[in-house]
Amino acid sequence: MRSSTAEMIPTARVFKALAHPARLVLLRRLLESECCVSEVEHCLGISQPNVSQHLKVLKNAGLIAGRREKTRVCYRIADKRIERILEILWEGKNKS
Repeated sequence: MRSSTAEMIPTARVFKALAHPARLVLLRRLLESECCVSEVEHCLGISQPNVSQHLKVLKNAGLIAGRREKTRVCYRIADKRIERILEILWEGKNKS
């Protein structure tokens, strides 16, 4: 099977999105349940602007989606394939 470089851009975007520890922690949290930005801030211990940047990368890669809930935006895993990828990466390792 032969693929062009252009065809691999979406896949590369996913791996690039996974290439930061804070985003991996965020995804692990989202695997448990949906959460809002303030919860992500607390979970990661980083500023709201940093949280927003990480969320943007994950959203642009198609891994998460947000929904507005009054004045808050809550995020969830949008691509179920990421669950399998993360399970493989964390297989046999302590997830906490």
